[in-house]
Amino acid sequence: FIQSVGFSKSDEDHCLFTKTAQDGSHVFLIIYVDGMLLSGRHTGELTELVRKLRLKFAMKDLGPARHILGMKISRNRDRRQLFLSQTDYIGRVLERVNMQSAKSTSTPLPINLRLSQRDCPTSGPEGDMKSVPYAPAVGSLMYAMVVTQPDISHAVGVVNRFMHNTGRSHWNAIKHVFRYPAGTKDHDILFGPNLTSGVVGYTDSDFAGCVDSRKSTTEYCFKFGNGAISWKSKLQECTTNSTTEAEYVAASDAAKAALSLGQLAHTFRQVDSESALVVYSDS
Repeated sequence: FIQSVGFSKSDEDHCLFTKTAQDGSHVFLIIYVDGMLLSGRHTGELTELVRKLRLKFAMKDLGPARHILGMKISRNRDRRQLFLSQTDYIGRVLERVNMQSAKSTSTPLPINLRLSQRDCPTSGPEGDMKSVPYAPAVGSLMYAMVVTQPDISHAVGVVNRFMHNTGRSHWNAIKHVFRYPAGTKDHDILFGPNLTSGVVGYTDSDFAGCVDSRKSTTEYCFKFGNGAISWKSKLQECTTNSTTEAEYVAASDAAKAALSLGQLAHTFRQVDSESALVVYSDS
């Protein structure tokens, strides 16, 4: 139906549909399960689209977007700023694990902490660890990390490795991770009016950071309009022999992501070509 009313599906993201309005501006429609966002400069085009959608589907027009998928959207129109946050979601998660009053910490994980499979119980869960909701806790953190919390990506990746057999040190580590968003849940990702710099990425690696496999970790973050739009922290599939090799693998992954993001930005008519892509490495 969306395509029948003049929209084209994006090759970079199949949830994104675009259409050129009568005045030459663009209308964007994004669908995720039963949620939908509309954006465009031509108010009449948006109003007509909403009318057609309501004739075809049972739906509600909630007006300007304020919440979607546990994410809060707020704006400062005078300064042309847009803010994304998960304050309410993180608050509910902290209550679920009974850490709503926990003292906040300034780092997602303790400095120099190295969790290992050697900390896993060898003969079943340790005593009181049998009732610990480790997997749901990791899942809750993972959703926050994916949506608006890039700064806990590495920490979530580390604690995620021990869901199959959790030791007490792993649970203590995940409680430390929770204490970090407890202090930053009111922080936002800010998108400002400065879009001229295009897509800019930063990449790094943690050489042989996994004490069990000796594999390194790829880390990258991309920004657009001064706000973070894509990030990743994941163990590399290969075992590298030097910091230089680990940096190369991380930069290679970041370059692939940059090309995809550049094409998506082009779909949004925000960049003219892939020449606007920049990736910085500390190597």
